[in-house]
Amino acid sequence: MREDFEVIEISSNSMTLKANRQSSCSVCTSKGVCGTGVLSGLFSGYSLFKKPLKNGVKEGDIVTLEISSKELFFRAMQLYLFPILGLFAGAYLSEFIFPLNDIAQALMGLSAFLLVLLLLRALIK
Repeated sequence: MREDFEVIEISSNSMTLKANRQSSCSVCTSKGVCGTGVLSGLFSGYSLFKKPLKNGVKEGDIVTLEISSKELFFRAMQLYLFPILGLFAGAYLSEFIFPLNDIAQALMGLSAFLLVLLLLRALIK
């Protein structure tokens, strides 16, 4: 998978890239009533991230980055599967700690879900 990014800032050893988020929902006639279309509207815009500086790159340039399909699949698995597994694992383990308290079990499941999200955020750079 290839994507183009705009270089918006250069520092001594890194460059800040701007990624425009794209959605196929922008051309669909049902985007106003479709759940996916509504959500894509909430998260439209751009993302900024840093990469190591490449020789000859200056502000305003467009650079192309590529990610292998294997890496893309692995990252998608991390971001989608691991939090759900954390939710189920937290809820399952809480059955042994709070056997008669459904609210505590649900809160522990949600806590495990959020913990996995925070861990992924810290580990994936």
